[in-house]
Amino acid sequence: MLFERIVIVDWSASSSPTTGADSVWIAVADADRIELSNPPTRRVALAEIAAAVDSVGPTLIGVDFSLGFPRGTAAALGLVGRPWRAMWELLGSEITDDDRNRNNRFAVASGLNADMADMAALTEIGAGPFWGCPPAQRTEYLTSTKPARAAAWPPEWRHVEVRLKDEGLRPFSGWQLLGAGAVGSQSLVGIAALERLRWDLGERLCVWPFDTGLAAPTDADVVVAEVWPSRWPVAVPFDMVKDAAQVQVTAQRLVDMNTEGTLGTFFAPLVELSQLDDVLGEEGWVLGVT
Repeated sequence: MLFERIVIVDWSASSSPTTGADSVWIAVADADRIELSNPPTRRVALAEIAAAVDSVGPTLIGVDFSLGFPRGTAAALGLVGRPWRAMWELLGSEITDDDRNRNNRFAVASGLNADMADMAALTEIGAGPFWGCPPAQRTEYLTSTKPARAAAWPPEWRHVEVRLKDEGLRPFSGWQLLGAGAVGSQSLVGIAALERLRWDLGERLCVWPFDTGLAAPTDADVVVAEVWPSRWPVAVPFDMVKDAAQVQVTAQRLVDMNTEGTLGTFFAPLVELSQLDDVLGEEGWVLGVT
């Protein structure tokens, strides 16, 4: 077995404490049991995740938000170093997220848009690529509706999302921050939260595939990977929240594969050689998209 424990997290970008639908759900799965929790805030959720990886053997944390951005994002912002690492450090320092879920994600997205416009010497007001916000959060750089894309922006889709679309699935772009199915806000606050977890865990934590390469991690203590629970069909009991059912089913599926010794195949997807640097350096991949 690769892992002694598997933790699956359905994240939320809610701006107030909330439980039930559209909130954080966590499944902590050992070989013989799965425990569900529904913390009301991201602060509580992060503490639960930290507790779940404490004093156990190798642990996989699967999160349902993007761990990287489309190729060229870090360069468009003028960041230096490994692109994914630079973005994590930037979001970890810029995103504020208090114990009542109040956060500044829309202001940070607006600032990132402004920085990209400056770097590209764009003169048009409203240059994205982040978009989607409540009317009260609109700025000259962040629009409520999807703007026309500029040639200077990074791509709309990561390589893995193109693969999902080719399979007939419907991923959402990480640039969209608001609206049914949008995932951009979860990524902003989620990456910032994981960066803070990294501050606490230090070298114990590694991120697949950025730190590990496209291979099964055999000597890592805590591995974070991106998952997409809706990739697999879930029968939701009438008395259960869909998000809760999805993390439970995903955790059980990965536990079964871990026990069978087949989970390692998920960590070694076939990626085109021309895309490899993008995937390993900035975009990441979704576990199970092989």
